[in-house]
Amino acid sequence: MDTVELQVTGMSCAGCEQRIATVLGRVDGVRDVSADHHSGHVQVRVGPELADHAVLAERIEAAGFEVTEGASR
Repeated sequence: MDTVELQVTGMSCAGCEQRIATVLGRVDGVRDVSADHHSGHVQVRVGPELADHAVLAERIEAAGFEVTEGASR
C-alpha cells in the first residue's frame, strides 16, 4: 500500500475534513483518508489498483478545495 500526502487549502472545519474523506472514499483503491483542517494536511492510503494518484487532487478540487502540494497532475 502507498501513502499519498497532500496539502490542501480551503478546509476550515471538521465538516470539510469529512467532505474530503467522503469524496476520496468513493475512489476505487482508496483504503483510508485522514484530513486535518488546522494544518491543511490530507493523508491517503491507496492500494496498487490506484495507479494515477492525480485523480485524488482532481476529486478534492471538484469538491471545492485546492491542492497546493502532493499528487502530481
